[in-house]
Amino acid sequence: MTYLNSEVFYRHLPEESCELVAMPPRAMAAAVDRGDLAAGPLPTAEVFRLGDAVRPLGNLGVASDGSANSVFLFSHLPVDKLNGKRIAVTTHTATSIQLLRVLFADLWNVSGHEFVRTDESHDAALWIGDPALERRSSGQYPYRYDLGRSWKGLTGLPFVFAEWVIRADVPRERANQLERLVSQATQAGTDFFSVLKISRERATPGMSESDVADYIRAFTYFLGPRERRGQQEFRRRLELLPEWRPPSLENVIVEQAKHEVISTA
Repeated sequence: MTYLNSEVFYRHLPEESCELVAMPPRAMAAAVDRGDLAAGPLPTAEVFRLGDAVRPLGNLGVASDGSANSVFLFSHLPVDKLNGKRIAVTTHTATSIQLLRVLFADLWNVSGHEFVRTDESHDAALWIGDPALERRSSGQYPYRYDLGRSWKGLTGLPFVFAEWVIRADVPRERANQLERLVSQATQAGTDFFSVLKISRERATPGMSESDVADYIRAFTYFLGPRERRGQQEFRRRLELLPEWRPPSLENVIVEQAKHEVISTA
């Protein structure tokens, strides 16, 4: 996972322990599904979908008990004015778009909307991870809604954006070994001095060292009982909605290529 909030997993992971492959969340889930990738912090909605094909790697994941600070609906209109409007969605997301569907239905009473690509005209846009961090202070959108904070307001529970899982066909001995290594690396990656080092290296004009440190520390990386309750509540609410998944990444890539050809013709 290439995002700032996931650096804690990898910094102290022994180089010889595994081969690391950089991928955004949805691509990672697709790679695990195909068998091209053995394990990773997959989007929660994709963990639900994969079912028995994967199993948890300990209790590791990415959760927020309130504001996530990098999962935003940016909007040109107040959220209660988005009925029937066009909502652009990054191709990186698999869970956040499903969370947005839940919030539209259960919190904001938004319906009749259309999901479109981020390069199409839109009234609001869902961005996650580092691209969302970059857009927080862009001034492009007058309204901004943190989906983690909105979920906490709706349910009183944390939200689990990703969970570490491993393919079920990986031998138990190897899975247990990787679980120990990633757990130890994450424990080391979240200690005071490691976060301090990350904040020094990743500070930008838009995010000071203290901003980076506060951002990382706002997440929970070891999932406890409250995170699990939040995860199950999300699953329950999601299953009440009509079944829907965003277009496959392959279809998105094909459609974007067609659009680029038309635009440059």
